[in-house]
Amino acid sequence: MPAPSTEDDLDAVLGPRMSTELSPYPSDILHAVGRFVTLEGLRVHHLPSLYKNLGLPDNDSVFQFLPQLRPDSPEHFGKVLKTYMERGFIFYAIKSDPKHLSPSPQHDESGPSARSEVTGLIAFLDIEQSHRALEVGGVAFGPSLQRTTAATEAVYLLLCHAFGDDHVALSPPYRRVVWKCNELNKASRRAAERLGFVYEGTFRKHMIYGGRSRNSEFFSILDDEWNSHVKAGLESWLSDDNFDSEGKQISRLEECRERCKVSKT
Repeated sequence: MPAPSTEDDLDAVLGPRMSTELSPYPSDILHAVGRFVTLEGLRVHHLPSLYKNLGLPDNDSVFQFLPQLRPDSPEHFGKVLKTYMERGFIFYAIKSDPKHLSPSPQHDESGPSARSEVTGLIAFLDIEQSHRALEVGGVAFGPSLQRTTAATEAVYLLLCHAFGDDHVALSPPYRRVVWKCNELNKASRRAAERLGFVYEGTFRKHMIYGGRSRNSEFFSILDDEWNSHVKAGLESWLSDDNFDSEGKQISRLEECRERCKVSKT
């Protein structure tokens, strides 16, 4: 086989050239405000509210697919989270008004000042600045936050940060955001696919986790997918126009995303 003689030939053999500039490290002092939630870098003062709203220490489901024992106090929970932060996790508190987590005709829309409760937790991890790739994980939503518009908005705000579409405007933005879950965690798989993450494959016998063998499923959103239809689909689903007078969704997120994809063709 003859050696490549042009830049196009090299691209075909080795892949397209990319800038080697590093993506900035995600902000741990992020303050991202949406319609239903505010994301803030996790601090000690968030822990009592988070502990309460996760239903700890009695809520077994929070740690069903995690190796830790259930923390028995906010202080113990803080120590658990600190071990993850030392491994490079960047945690964000999800602050909200528990009475206003989805559109509702019964309640006036509350502003950020009313979001005094920490109803969930989400994180960046496995941050590879040189490859402009990272993972969204460490997801723990309290019972009140689960399956709400606010929960979807929280992930949307974090994705905006990774892809450079918020007030921080990371530059260059990340090219790839990963979602990884236990093969047996069907709820996490459904959430990933609903949000627009694309299934890539399964790492068999990927981990020994909490004394059990784990296969891990990998999903991702790429920057071109985000810019083409994933971001627009999320924004279409979150918009006022997508909820009726009773606060019920008119179109599913998957339908909104598909319409955005079709409109780009």
